[in-house]
Parts: sequence; C-alpha cells; structure tokens
Amino acid sequence: MRFRYLSLFVVLTACASTGQHGSEVATAPKASMPVPQSPAAQTETLPASPAATPAPQAANPVPITAYASFDDWKQAFAQKAASRGFDPVFVSQVFEGVQPLPGVTASDSQQPEFSKPASSYMRQAVSPARSAAAAARLAANPNIGEIEQTYGVPKCIAGGIWSMESDLGRVQGNIDVIAALSTLAYNGRRRAWAEDELIAALTILRDHGIARETLKGSWAGAMGQTQFEPDSYLSLGADGDHDGRVDIWNSDSDALASTANLLARAGWKPGEEWAVEVVLPAGFDYYLAETAKKKPAEWQALGVKRADGGYFTPAETDEDATLFLPSGAKGPAFLFLPNHYVIRKYNNSTNYALAVGLLADGICGKPALTVAWPVEPPLSLDQRMKSQAALKAAGFDPGSVDGVIGPATRTAIRNWQRANNLPADGYLSFDLANRFVGMMAASPSTPASSLTGTPIPAGS
Repeated sequence: MRFRYLSLFVVLTACASTGQHGSEVATAPKASMPVPQSPAAQTETLPASPAATPAPQAANPVPITAYASFDDWKQAFAQKAASRGFDPVFVSQVFEGVQPLPGVTASDSQQPEFSKPASSYMRQAVSPARSAAAAARLAANPNIGEIEQTYGVPKCIAGGIWSMESDLGRVQGNIDVIAALSTLAYNGRRRAWAEDELIAALTILRDHGIARETLKGSWAGAMGQTQFEPDSYLSLGADGDHDGRVDIWNSDSDALASTANLLARAGWKPGEEWAVEVVLPAGFDYYLAETAKKKPAEWQALGVKRADGGYFTPAETDEDATLFLPSGAKGPAFLFLPNHYVIRKYNNSTNYALAVGLLADGICGKPALTVAWPVEPPLSLDQRMKSQAALKAAGFDPGSVDGVIGPATRTAIRNWQRANNLPADGYLSFDLANRFVGMMAASPSTPASSLTGTPIPAGS
C-alpha cells in the first residue's frame, strides 16, 4: 500500500449503510455496547492510516477538472484505465450500472456535530466480552501460531485490530467499493487517490481471482475483515491459510496475516509492549504529558510507576516513552512505547490505537486498568470551535478553528492552563469547554470570524 497508510476502521453504521468517514469500528459483540465514532472524528487531526480514509492531497494540488456529468468522468477514467493496460470491455463490465452514491458524498464532507470523549469511546470499544470473543476465535485458528512466528506480531494485537475493524468479520460493510471510490473520484476533492485505488481494484478483479460482487466495504473503499483499501490489499495482503490466494473477506487467516504483515512492515518491535498503564505521584507536572520523551528509568525517577508493578524488558528500557493522558488528569495514564505508534500506522488516531492495545491486553489475559475511565458528556462542535476561538483570542494559538481537538489545540490548552495555574494536562473537558464558551460570550468584541470556520471532514 505504498506506506501511505489510510484509515482502516469502519463503524457499524459506516459498514452497514453509508458509513461515516473517520467513524470507527464495527460494533462490539452483542454482549457489549455499540462501538462509538472514530477517534479521528473526535480528537485527532492526524491523517488516518491504512484502509478507510483517503490520503490527503498535495500541498499545492493540480487544479481539479470539473466534469459535466458522472458519465463524463467515467469515460475519462476508462481512457486512463486503458492507458494502464486494462481491456476497455473489462472496464466497461466492471463499471456497468455504477452511479454516484449520495451517502458517500455526505460522509466525505461532514464533521460530526458531537464528539465522544476518549472515556466514552473506550468504555464502548473495549470490554471483557469483546476480548473473550477474539481470544476464542484466535485459539480456534490453525494458522495463528505460524502467522505470529512469520511476522513477529502478537496474535493479541492482530486480534484487537480484527475486533475494531469488523467485529471479527461480522460487519465488513455492504457498500459497492467501485461505486464508492468512483463517487469520491468524481467529486474531485480526493480524485488522484480515489482513481489510484480504482486502478488497484481493477487489478484485484483481473489478476487475483476475486469476484466483482465481493468488492463490498465501507464508503471510503475499505474492504474485508481488517478493512484494507485496494492498494493495501495488493501490496500487503498475505495468504495466511496457504490456499493460493488472498481472501481477506472470507478467510480469517488471510485477514490476520495481512494485518500482521502491515504492522511488521511498519516497524513492529517483537518482544516489546505497545504501552503500559502508569500511576503518577502527587504534585506531578502534567505539562510533561505529550511534550517530553524519556526513557522508562527517567520517568521512574520522576515518581512515575507501572500500575501493574512489573518491570520493563531490557529492550524497552532503551526506548523513548511518551506520557499520555487520554482523559486528562482525572483518567488513566499511559506510557506509550514505539509499538503504539506502529498501531497508528494502521489508523493514525490515538484513541483507536489505545483501544486496539487495551483489547489486545484483554485477549492476552492481562488485568484491567487500575484507574477507571471518568464519565463525561460529549462535546458539541460549537463547544469545540468556541474553545479554539477563545484560546486564539487569549493569545494561545490552537491552529485552525475547525472543531478538531488535535495536537496544536492540546498544546494551546496546556499552555493556557499553565498560565492560569491549572493542572496543565492539555485536556478539553466538558467543564473547561464551557469555561471557554463563557469567555467568548463575555468578549463581544471578538471578531465573528474567529468563531467560525470550515470544519474539516472527520478523519482528514
């Protein structure tokens, strides 16, 4: 997949109907709550990773051709496909009856009105029932031991991704991938990416023995049990059951091997954890969260202790670790090790990678977190945008006033908190958002332009 990893996750609504860009994962098993919207739609500005979200366009894109009709675009694309060596009759058959999908256009251009906090996301995405279901499926898989040995990626991590992407294959999406990608290409905003993926899809149909009706998935073109885009399938798909073809739709082993291959190629470090929960001492300087990288021993010297009372391996002691507080000072704390960022090559969202890791820990039988997730209401788009506007008005630049609470906004919050003698955890809680909203209400002189902006699509 060119190591331009696109985001691979799908939400139940994303898979089962039109989907929502940046929405996350399929639903949890019946025993648990439905899985929430994607982290990318909540607190991430980073581009997503390998399979569901289109790659961003270049900084100085070539002007986009506006086609008079969808048929005009199809004709132009057919010529492009012919120039790549595809039989025009074959292309015509693949695109027969394909029309633009309004739901795809809507999903590609909207940002959710409400954003679930990490605490709500984790309570819904991570549960003992989900981990137990994945553990049972993995235990029954005859190829999983070989897959682990071949790629060096723990089965529990692959199982966590499998759970998040499609609820162990149960919710893979029913949108025609050719129609979805054609809609994105015709719309123009991500045309180059979408047309490249269509060329990859044509290659799959022509050269890999996959039937046209099999190409179903999310509105953004992600397919199969672990949601690979067509280009990712071609470059990273693996035949885990040794039957001579890569069937990520119907073969658990192929889906798991493909996922393990992706993570291995992205730099997974065998024998190392993805993260560990830690306990912070009284009076700890929360400003260090996300802003400092330190060896585990350096964090320990500051009073940071592993919550499980365990020890870091010799390899882990040489790694740089980052402290992260997904729910601020009132929630669990983690030291992220390099493998956390490898998971984010699959989907570049902190919440997603955290959920995968916690599910994996449950699959492997590790104990639950020692600090419970706080109960928090969601933040509205208005709260998020006014919080950013208030920070900007106060001289703390959050970047674009777009409602996406990413690294720049968290840095602005952290600096504002430090300046106001508050715990500088960089977290936009519901109460803090309301405080910022009040600040804006009390400052009628603030230009209206600072309160408005064009929200970027979730997952962009």
